[in-house]
Amino acid sequence: MPTVNLSFLNRASFLNRGKTKEVCRVCHELAEMKADRLCAHCVWIKSKISSRFAEAVRGTVAIPAPQQCQRYGCSCAACDTRTLAPHPLYVFDLAHSHRREIHFHPRCHDLWLEAVNGLSSGPEQAIDASQG
Repeated sequence: MPTVNLSFLNRASFLNRGKTKEVCRVCHELAEMKADRLCAHCVWIKSKISSRFAEAVRGTVAIPAPQQCQRYGCSCAACDTRTLAPHPLYVFDLAHSHRREIHFHPRCHDLWLEAVNGLSSGPEQAIDASQG
């Protein structure tokens, strides 16, 4: 009796053929990696931060110390979705006595810090003390 190989029916292997999934270094989700070991969603958030806060990313505006917001339902400045838990908050005192509050989800805040500080949050950026 002949045998038939039906492995082509395995949808998961068919759809992921040639695509390896890894853990995103910021959100820790298993996904196909894009730039800088980030998943597609984290890359999208980081690009939004760079375009929306270009002055902060370039370092031409002073960034206040972060605070902790205890309110729920605040709009995240990076991804435009609502917060569901306590989250980081920055209060900017702009000219003409205007105040601007910028709220972030924890993942978006990690990407904000990376964009503003120009540092990676990953361990590969650690400085070896023996290298002086």
